[in-house]
Formats: sequence, structure tokens, C-alpha cells
Amino acid sequence: MRSSTFSAGRCARSSSLAKFTLFVLLTGAYCYLSYLSMPARATASHRAANTERRYSNHTTKTVIHHTTEQAYDWSEVEMRLAERKDRLQNICMSGIVPDMKPNAWEFVIDAKHDLIWGNIFKAASSSWMYNFNLLGGYPDSYLRMVKKNPITLLRARFPRPTVHQLQTSLPSSLSFLIVRDPFHRLLSAYRDKLETVHSPYYRQLAKVIVARYRAKSSRYKGGPTFAEFASYVADSRKSPDEHWAPFYKFCTPCAVNFTVIAKLETLGRDQNYIIHRQKLERILTPNRLQVQNRSQGGLHTKDLIKKYYSKLNRTLMDRLVDIYRLDFELFDYSTQKYYDLLKP
Repeated sequence: MRSSTFSAGRCARSSSLAKFTLFVLLTGAYCYLSYLSMPARATASHRAANTERRYSNHTTKTVIHHTTEQAYDWSEVEMRLAERKDRLQNICMSGIVPDMKPNAWEFVIDAKHDLIWGNIFKAASSSWMYNFNLLGGYPDSYLRMVKKNPITLLRARFPRPTVHQLQTSLPSSLSFLIVRDPFHRLLSAYRDKLETVHSPYYRQLAKVIVARYRAKSSRYKGGPTFAEFASYVADSRKSPDEHWAPFYKFCTPCAVNFTVIAKLETLGRDQNYIIHRQKLERILTPNRLQVQNRSQGGLHTKDLIKKYYSKLNRTLMDRLVDIYRLDFELFDYSTQKYYDLLKP
């Protein structure tokens, strides 16, 4: 009797174990099949976000929120873009901007997708180099692993055009540039290139600035301050570095009838419009690029601006404003908030 009871109990336990094992196997199979059926867009979005961090090195951290195509009110976006274009054209026609030939050297022409980009460094340039490399046919997996400079890859697929090639391509293409607050860009260039120096070229430039603007007794105290950098920019306005050259000289907006004037402050909607207009959704996942108001050092952008620009004197501020005045005017940015930071 005891043996029979023991056998029955053992069978019951074996049956329960078998049921539990079967449950685990079925649950695992279900989860695996669910994973395989997930939209490829979600995985691609995660890869693209990682790639963005590798390609970009902005003063502010950027977070890419990839989304599926939404029912945007494109008329609202088009109205805002039209206002920017009208303002630019009116100021260009006023005669206050010097006559210039198009700076074709910095343009990217994608004839296959009828898209032209006037590149401006420190204004989402890394993001759009990545996008154009995708448009040029480089696989995302290759771009994430390759050691070559993104510009080298870009120009291998999209050689630098001549003025004639640019002017011939413009009528049949969507052309765009991306701008941002000129003084935000200037500070971004300083923090990226001179405050945290990586390349030999900017290490040498940092030494030149310190030697020129700092007393000998204190030259050992690190790289150039923002005020020293600002003095250098003011004194070398005739031959500015490409990372802080004024927009009106670098991308010559008065010599090129751009279709879209995008801004970093509204880049999510602006670049979604470009992608939508040219039907590039299968190559460039529409996304919203949200520039967080927090720097890599933890400060909010407003506090960061105050920290650096409040250390300038009025004379130096006037000189900087004079250099970038046309950028502020052409693209509707204000200089007053910077003067408000100066000490009485």
C-alpha cells in the first residue's frame, strides 16, 4: 500500500513537472516568434541613434526620437519655411549683403534624389553627413564600423561641385541649409575645438591664441579662455575657420535660392519635411531631433551661454556682433540677450 501511494505521488510530480516544462517551452517559443515579428524600423532606429552619437559632437547632447510617418500638418511647416525664405530674400535684395558667387565647394549634390545641401559646420552637419552617406549607398552597418572620416566617404560618392554644376542642378532639386543661433554655434565651436582639444591642428591653434592674448607669466595655465578665443575671432575675421565662419560667407545664401531654410531649433519638423517632400522615408527614417537644453557638463544651455558670454566686455561683444550681424539679421536671431548678460 505504501509503495502504491509513493508511486502515485511520484507520477503526479512527474506530470506536474512535464506540464511546467511544456509551459516554459511554449512561452519561450511565443516570445521568440514575437521578437522576429517586431518591425524592422524599431531595430533600425536604435542603430541610428547609436550612430548619431558617434557622428555628432555638439555642445548640447542630442536625442534622436525616430517615429513612423505621422499625419503632420505640412501646411504649417511650409508657412514657417516661406516666412524664413521671404525674410532672407528681402534682406538680400536690400543691398546690405555683399555680392558673392556661390561657395559651391561646400555643397553636396545628390542627383539621384534631387537633393542639394549647403553644409554649415556646427549646425547638424554630422547628422546630415551620415544621412547623405546613407543616400550614397553606404550600408548603416558599414558606417557604424568604418574608421574613415565621414567627409572622405561623403566626397567619394558626392564630389565637390563647380559653380556651374551647382547652378545647373538647383532648378530641379530641393536645396536646403541648416542654421542655428550664431553665438550658440560660436560657443559650440570653442568648446568642441579648443576647450577640449583633440586634433593636432587645434592644439597648435590653442597655443597660438594663448601666446597672442595671455601674459607670459600665466601662459602655463591651460588652453585659451572663451574671451581669448573671442578676441582671436574678432582679430582674424578676414580668414575665419570653417567651424565659425559666418553663414552668409560660408553657404552664400544670397547667391543660392534655397528651397528650405531649416533651423537647429526646429530641426525635427524641418528635416521631416525634407524627407517627406523627397520621399526618402525608406532610406532616412523620419525622426524628431530634440536638442536637450543640457550640456555635456550638466549645465542647461541658458546657463552655459551666461557662463561664457558674461565674461566678455562690451567692446569685444560689439566686435563679435559686427562679424555675425548679417547672420543674425538674415535668419532672424536676436543679439539683445547677449548684451543683457554683460556686467554694468
